[in-house]
Amino acid sequence: MHATSTRVFLILLFLGTLVGSCVVEPTPVEELTLADSTRVSQRLDISATASTTLTDDGPWQIKRYGHVWSEQNPEPTINDARSEYSKAITALPFTFNSPITNLTANKTYYIRAYVENAENIAYGPVSTFTTQPGLALRLAATLDDSLKDRDFGYSYAIFEKGEMVTSGGGGFQSRSVESAGAIPFTVDTKMHVASMTKTLTAMAFLKLATEKGIKPTDYIIDYLPSAWHRGTNIDKITFHDLLTHRSGIVGFQNNCRNGAYTENYWYGLKALIAKGVQPQHLGNYCYQNVNFGLYRVLIPAMMGYQFTGNDQTDDTRTQQLYEDYLRKNIIEKAGVTTTLLLNTYTQNPTYGYDYPFSGSRGFIPGNFASTAGAYGFYLSAREAATVYAKILSTPDESALTTALKDALLTKGYGAYSTQTPDGRFSYHDGWWYILTGNSKAQGFRSVWLKAPNDITIVLLTNGLREGDNLFPLKSSRYLDITSFVLWAHSQAKRITPLARENYETNFHDYLQYPEPH
Repeated sequence: MHATSTRVFLILLFLGTLVGSCVVEPTPVEELTLADSTRVSQRLDISATASTTLTDDGPWQIKRYGHVWSEQNPEPTINDARSEYSKAITALPFTFNSPITNLTANKTYYIRAYVENAENIAYGPVSTFTTQPGLALRLAATLDDSLKDRDFGYSYAIFEKGEMVTSGGGGFQSRSVESAGAIPFTVDTKMHVASMTKTLTAMAFLKLATEKGIKPTDYIIDYLPSAWHRGTNIDKITFHDLLTHRSGIVGFQNNCRNGAYTENYWYGLKALIAKGVQPQHLGNYCYQNVNFGLYRVLIPAMMGYQFTGNDQTDDTRTQQLYEDYLRKNIIEKAGVTTTLLLNTYTQNPTYGYDYPFSGSRGFIPGNFASTAGAYGFYLSAREAATVYAKILSTPDESALTTALKDALLTKGYGAYSTQTPDGRFSYHDGWWYILTGNSKAQGFRSVWLKAPNDITIVLLTNGLREGDNLFPLKSSRYLDITSFVLWAHSQAKRITPLARENYETNFHDYLQYPEPH
């Protein structure tokens, strides 16, 4: 709010003293001019900057000056919150700035300048300003502005520490071409979150390993079914190697291309263990679903399950034990009651579509119980964000101790991290698709991301763009879902557009492993 130039009079009045029968006249009135009202800039949710310019027609000898502000008092004084400066004013006009801190989001404040000399205080005209909503709300506005009315389904949930601040959604989980008809995509829409599952598997391992006295650096060989043939160098693989994709396993094709069903169901896992690993691959990063798919077998063995040697029996039983342990010790400890690895054909399925939408019917991923570990969970944005926020961004130790949370994030167990100008972020994305007869991809893209100040974002989408089969949107500032959320967070934090030197930054460049997971 800016008023026109205002002249504020400070009367320097000395009390009259009697000298005989004479009264000493008051000193002449001196003038202080404030050039416009106090200006407020750089408004955030908890801080702002105030600026005032002084001009003076006569000698002043100001000893103190600054700003006063209040949420309650429409005419704030030095008895309210204030800044205070005493640096000599040597030239006019003179501009001084005050950082205004410890504010509350979404509140209106009264503010004005003041000056003081040896005898009195003068105040400038009152201005008002309103703080921005919290970063989470600004981030939500950025997400909505970018995602809404784009003809694909999405939902998001944003938590601060363990509480949901806001959420949103748009588009459809099921379109009118489906037998279910058009169903809106909301924060409670369940979707296959794909490799976001890996973080949950890592959490389950860390909790169980601590209970059983097992270290991440221990070898996995003693927890594999005894009936499985162990190939070359399998005895050198540790739990840590699997959790960080450094086991040396490169899949059936020996090319580090991530395998799905054939490499992650019981017989695929068994075959890869029999295949062994080459010494040159041990310790080298190679993203493979099987690294986490093996935990569907390892976690039951850590629990004490005795393998029977019957593949069908052991397959079925390890599926059940893995899911039960993770649900009870991770998901429910975070306060979420849900059914994991469910067959969504009968439960309002979320379909995967192409983008731009071709009009074709979508696809349903189905039931992943037989390939669980690396992927397979169906969660809503609300459920997923609740789990990741409660476990990783609060002091609550029901699921993981603080030490285990730190290990997961710093060592990259089922999680990645990146450092941007806005701070350190941890995350894991998810990607699932099929190619249709016309070679267009239909599918899903998802991500959880832990931002500075314990803000957690989960974003789910059910459309993949034509060409590279990734997140529907693309710009010079982001290429995929993780870099999109990093960009949105950066936009929300700055409020005003980024400086030119940063504006064209592609946040994809900050990712150590930018490929989709």
